[in-house]
Amino acid sequence: MSVNLYVKKMLIISENVSNLLKYLLVFKGGILMLNEYEKNRYNVISDLVSKKITIREAVQLLNITERQVYRLKKIFKEQGEKGFIHGNCGKENPNKKDERLIEELEHLYLIDHYDFNFAHFYEDHIFGNYDISYDTMLKAFTRDDIISPLAHKKTIQEYKNKMKSISKENTIESNVKDKVKLFESRIIETEKAHPRRSSNLYAFGQEVQMDACNKMWFGGISSFLHLAVDKATKKVLFGWFEYEEITRGYYVLLFNIIINYGIPQKIKADNRSTFSANNTKKQEKKVFMTQFGKVCERLDIVLHTTSVSTAKANVERENKTFKDRLIAELRYEGITDIDKANRYLNEVFIPKMNKRFSYAVDKKTSLMRENTYTEEELKLVISERKEKIIDNASCISDNRKYYIPVDLETGEVINFQKGTKCTLIIDYDGEYIGEIQNHYYKMLEIKNRDSVMKKESEINSIKKEHHKYIPPKNHPWRKNMMLKH
Repeated sequence: MSVNLYVKKMLIISENVSNLLKYLLVFKGGILMLNEYEKNRYNVISDLVSKKITIREAVQLLNITERQVYRLKKIFKEQGEKGFIHGNCGKENPNKKDERLIEELEHLYLIDHYDFNFAHFYEDHIFGNYDISYDTMLKAFTRDDIISPLAHKKTIQEYKNKMKSISKENTIESNVKDKVKLFESRIIETEKAHPRRSSNLYAFGQEVQMDACNKMWFGGISSFLHLAVDKATKKVLFGWFEYEEITRGYYVLLFNIIINYGIPQKIKADNRSTFSANNTKKQEKKVFMTQFGKVCERLDIVLHTTSVSTAKANVERENKTFKDRLIAELRYEGITDIDKANRYLNEVFIPKMNKRFSYAVDKKTSLMRENTYTEEELKLVISERKEKIIDNASCISDNRKYYIPVDLETGEVINFQKGTKCTLIIDYDGEYIGEIQNHYYKMLEIKNRDSVMKKESEINSIKKEHHKYIPPKNHPWRKNMMLKH
């Protein structure tokens, strides 16, 4: 490659000629120029060799060890200035993508996918089809003045000014014309970003948002307030205090929502393990692998999880409102017990807040499905389920405890063959029920003998009393003490 061609190529990459000359390389019999860092190292070692400075001074100036100074001194004597230039200087990055590939992707985006955001475009059309990473594609697009529909207004405004100056020129290349059209569409999208919308886009029950908020709500003890809020009416459907954010708290919300209002069409929550199984490889199975997800599947409720707090803005706003008001009211009422706090929350505070801030339910457009379950049936539906196998003693084990099936009506123990499948159901009230061969049985815990009975040796053993030894008055030790006093 000739010098002129190399300079021309470098000028295309960078407009700063002064910085370019620092890295200029003449390949045939030419000179490789040092940058500022390399030049400083070379000058310090040059002064060291000419004995203008000492080894210790060189160490302090370069902030390196003595061993490195001796190594640079050797390089100086053997190679001179050339030895201080980095070995990769002037070489092309082996991982650099071909410009023709970048041009092909830009053409594909500008012509057919201009309204896709970059992540969407990459996932649907680039990943698996082209050997390029998302970050490399993003940097190339940004360098070539291609912006996403999700770009911020500031970014669009900066490029808008640049495109105006380019569009005024008489001769414009075809690819630049495509970019100008792209920017014009981006500007229109920005101007119409906030059109006036109806406030009745959602119906009651169409989306219920759930979340928990940690705070010292009462009694100076940290606890979690679980809330469920309807998106359409801004109505708080139910609230529940627990000392931890647990699945049980969300079960209570769902149970009371169904009893009081009906079955919602959709529930939106965060990505915590109650709602989403993060270790599941298949995306479509993430929400249905958890116990809460299985409950929603049985009730035909769509469960949607998100890590973006603004996606469930209604419940987040209610958390803020409750922080501002509920803590003060619980303190004023002198409530320090969690049961009293739950009672006050649902009987006094939430009805008062709904009356003031929420909208009335329109029964004509409501998407809440009518609840056809009895409370006992619903307690079985909103439950934790585990698949178990009956052992050779007609029992199942769970958390190091054994349970045996008992008839619900007669209380008689029922025996099953080893290997029979059993679905262990821990219902809403915490009762253990087994579903075996399409029949329900009460699972009776088999108590460990040592936990309920005492051995005879433990009962009859009497501890011997040890009396404190008091020496007699004529003991030498006591005589000496009496003489001192």
